[in-house]
Amino acid sequence: MSGLNLASMQKKTINVDNGVNFGMWEDETSDYLYRRSIRQILDQIHVPSSVGDYGGGNGLIKQYIPHAVTIDKDKEKQPDVLQNILEHEGFYDLGILRYVLHYLNDYEVMELFSKMNCLKVLVIQFTNQDLHVKYHNSKNEFKYFRTKEQLEALLPVKAKHIFSGEYRCTNEFYKNRLQLDNSISHLEQLQAYII
Repeated sequence: MSGLNLASMQKKTINVDNGVNFGMWEDETSDYLYRRSIRQILDQIHVPSSVGDYGGGNGLIKQYIPHAVTIDKDKEKQPDVLQNILEHEGFYDLGILRYVLHYLNDYEVMELFSKMNCLKVLVIQFTNQDLHVKYHNSKNEFKYFRTKEQLEALLPVKAKHIFSGEYRCTNEFYKNRLQLDNSISHLEQLQAYII
């Protein structure tokens, strides 16, 4: 893919991400991903006083962890720290990677884990067993979707699986998220790991 096409797709991604309103849609999928599942996952861990929300965008996690510091390079989302997470050098007792790894290629994922300066890391990531359907629905964006097995191959060996759930990615979600009219509703899995 040429640099021009990639830059064009990345620009579109920012436009469809909805800035400070990202993830606040009222559809069933958004409710599960950005509200209900987060409560369930956070019940599985101890949340310390020092939390870095890597790629946390508009700070949705603050509904549950008000003191979390969001680090993101998208100024439209108004993060606490405007910086690429691959360059961030802050120290946190807990680092959270919530729906971030599909923005990174495999090498960047491994680089991020090696650079994070956190006592513990919570990874929350959706996975797809049918990547063909997921990529079909991925218009207007450029991402790296993975199966559960592909995701786990990138995690540090000490990663402990603490949550798994399945939900339906609805047409309404894709309409809200990517302004798509021809999406295919499909099942998706949600995984959480503590490292």
